[in-house]
Amino acid sequence: MNGIMDEAEDYYDVWLGMLARTSRPGFRALLLDRAGVNLDPELAQYLVTIDLRGPIGVLELAEQLDQNHPKASRSLARLEQAGLVRRAAAPHDRRVKTAEVTPAGRDVVAAINRGRRRLLDEALAGWSDRDRQDLARLTRRFSDRVIALIDDADRGAGDEPAGPA
Repeated sequence: MNGIMDEAEDYYDVWLGMLARTSRPGFRALLLDRAGVNLDPELAQYLVTIDLRGPIGVLELAEQLDQNHPKASRSLARLEQAGLVRRAAAPHDRRVKTAEVTPAGRDVVAAINRGRRRLLDEALAGWSDRDRQDLARLTRRFSDRVIALIDDADRGAGDEPAGPA
């Protein structure tokens, strides 16, 4: 293989490895440890998503986290019982209940965000300012392009004819 292809495949392997490792429960547990938060890692994922997307209904939340409705509903109930979220009727439709983060939940999310920063600082320890800036710039460029591809695919999905092909 030529040098260009080797670099591309190396990045592909790095990217897949990073995604696999940061999707593992061990990574979420490490993050919560750095955050000083004692919360089930799965519930923390729900809480952060509700903070980002809320108020949010259980069906949308389940979709965001690629979970089924009953599991999302149970997780919401646990977060509500812990006082980290509250549920209320949606303003647009009183039959729909939405969840939003409480002040106590916002405190937990803020701690998780500080834990992310600590973990990132540990991972980048010894890196020069220039290397950190380059990583940020290139990662943003990559992320923006991936998001654009997803957005394009989402827009195209509505253009497909209904029914079997």
